[in-house]
Amino acid sequence: MFGKKKTKTPQVKRELTPWEKAQRNQRIVQEEKLKKNKKIQFHLPKFGKTRKTRIWIGSGLVFALVVAGYLFSPLSRVQSIKVTGNKEFSKAQVMKAGNVHQNDWIFPYLLGQQDKSTEVYKKQAKLLSYKVDRQGLNRLKIIVKENPVAGLVLRNNYYYTILDNGKVIRKSKTQPSSDYPVFKNFHSSSVLKTLLTQYKQLPAVVRTGISEIDYAPSKDNPNKLHLYMNDGNEVYAVLPSFAAKMKYYPQMAADMKQKGVIDLEVGAFSYPFKDKSKETTTSSSSSSSANVSSNSISTSSSSSTSSSMSSYSTTSSTNSVSTSSVNTTTN
Repeated sequence: MFGKKKTKTPQVKRELTPWEKAQRNQRIVQEEKLKKNKKIQFHLPKFGKTRKTRIWIGSGLVFALVVAGYLFSPLSRVQSIKVTGNKEFSKAQVMKAGNVHQNDWIFPYLLGQQDKSTEVYKKQAKLLSYKVDRQGLNRLKIIVKENPVAGLVLRNNYYYTILDNGKVIRKSKTQPSSDYPVFKNFHSSSVLKTLLTQYKQLPAVVRTGISEIDYAPSKDNPNKLHLYMNDGNEVYAVLPSFAAKMKYYPQMAADMKQKGVIDLEVGAFSYPFKDKSKETTTSSSSSSSANVSSNSISTSSSSSTSSSMSSYSTTSSTNSVSTSSVNTTTN
């Protein structure tokens, strides 16, 4: 009884009913769907699962849309340009020199002021300083500082523009301009630079009154200058004291009753042109006379010249110079 093993009776497989088959197939389909969903969830990153990340994603998309809208809107372009500090150059010339145009992108100027002085000076030496400043969202302001024109240098029958800092513009002219004085016979660059140093110290009213400056050295005076003024007067001056004495020219010219010469070589005195011509005739006639009379004239002229240079302040001494004084000046 205890030694015998129990044997299982073999169960005969029965066929499933149609309803059972349908239930089994449905269960298989559901299990496969669950497996697929698990695989997808396993491979997908966790990005976007929390509310915080969804907010960040939404904010980023909104920001991208705003930036895109700004880039394609007129707000991202330069709407207006203002130019200050220009006198000789027009607004269009200043903008062209710095390659700044309306409707350009505003982004290069968003960080603040841009200094284009170096690159602009290479193309246009008449502009010393060139700065671009942003005003508001899409407006620009160009601030320039011009290098004033000193005059025109005559070289080999051509006129070249020279600036206050000594820079000579290569472009030449065959005819001078009436707006600036002409510098003649300045063959040495060092002498020309010395003149410009003195010339820059003159008041504007004196500078505009000069028509021509000639470098006229002599044995007695290697720094002699001969000036032709726009009002018809002529001036003799010395290069080292040119600015110091020439600044008083308006007062000296006003004290003259007629056009003539102002001599600033030693002291300061003046004489009219007609007196100069008369005394030249007198001088030539007196030179043919006796030596004694010539020596006496020379002695009296020296004393008269020194007194005229020391007492220029009175109008009478300015306009009436003695015969011997004029004779000495002519010599």
